Amino acid sequence: MVIILAAAIGIAAYQITRTHQQSEHKEVLLDAMPELAWLRGELKLTDAQFAKASALHAAYRPKCAAMCRSIAQAQARLETLARGGRGMSPELAEAIREHARVQAECQQKMLEHLYQTADLLDDRQAAKYLETVLPHALDSSGGGTVSCHRD
Repeated sequence: MVIILAAAIGIAAYQITRTHQQSEHKEVLLDAMPELAWLRGELKLTDAQFAKASALHAAYRPKCAAMCRSIAQAQARLETLARGGRGMSPELAEAIREHARVQAECQQKMLEHLYQTADLLDDRQAAKYLETVLPHALDSSGGGTVSCHRD
């Protein structure tokens, strides 16, 4: 009887510890990517949808960060050339084209990611999601730069 009781207590302790660790891991993930908390709460995602969206988002984040670095580099080069000269030069013209190319590439990748995420959702969720995020992805009023997450 004592052995059975000890085994039951051990199993219960294991389950409690495991559940607590999973809960903490989920909170860390949501803290690290608060946009996922919005996505889950606002769109009332199922656990399966949330898991797929989280994986998709986690895979996209490094690509987004790399694009943000490329945008920052192109912007810095453009500003350096524009401030360092007194007229249009071939180098400045090329920097303008490169900045625009990097911006367009980033925007395209972001839109691809948003549409991939929308494909995980039902029609109502997808419509609400796209209605919310597309204006931000298409907005060029921020000085002509695509919005980058600050990590």
